[in-house]
Amino acid sequence: MARPHVTRRRAIHACASVAVTALVCAGLLAAAALVPAPPLVLVFVIIVCIGCPMAAAYEFARAVPALRDPAAELRRQLDRLPETEHPLGL
Repeated sequence: MARPHVTRRRAIHACASVAVTALVCAGLLAAAALVPAPPLVLVFVIIVCIGCPMAAAYEFARAVPALRDPAAELRRQLDRLPETEHPLGL
């Protein structure tokens, strides 16, 4: 199955999402560790704080190639254009 096309704007959004998710999860984990939370809640918070950045990293991994090659979008557009012969036959 073909991967869906990732635009540069969506790739930048994915990078920002990963950064915000990591910061929020780190803050939540620090708050849960510093405040005397029940052990069951602490286990749930640890699982969520590990799982959410992993899920965001999955989207980030698909977005990285779009950020590495800015001319990729132009090449995709050019590949969609039909081939034509030179008008003078050259």
